[in-house]
Amino acid sequence: MTEPPNIKAVRAMDGRSLLITWRGGTESLVDLGGFLPEYEVFAPLVRDDDLFRSARIGEWGWCLYWSDDMEISSDTLWRLALKHGAAWLRDWRSGKGMTQTEAARALGVSPRMWRYYEAGSHLLPKTVRLAAIGLDALTKAA
Repeated sequence: MTEPPNIKAVRAMDGRSLLITWRGGTESLVDLGGFLPEYEVFAPLVRDDDLFRSARIGEWGWCLYWSDDMEISSDTLWRLALKHGAAWLRDWRSGKGMTQTEAARALGVSPRMWRYYEAGSHLLPKTVRLAAIGLDALTKAA
């Protein structure tokens, strides 16, 4: 994405995760479970499930907010999405004992894009995550 990220939609998921839809339709699962406790201002979000689920999109999609005192910029959420997607993909691949090239081939991704995803320079697409989950399901069924 060459323009600054902005948020089109948000939905609270299990735990302290958010499913964020970015401008253009790309979705990212962002786990804030490790991020929120680092900042005292977010303590109510750590304790209160209902409050966490009340996340709203700020003006023009440049942030998520819960109150006037609690907001997270879309840039910060974007960086967390990159980091979490890369970590998830690396963990998945290493759990299978595959090289990047083998994993890319198994999921139908070019090796170059795989390196981008694992480096955290491109968002991990939902389709790649679903392909990995699907491959796991096929492996268990076999």
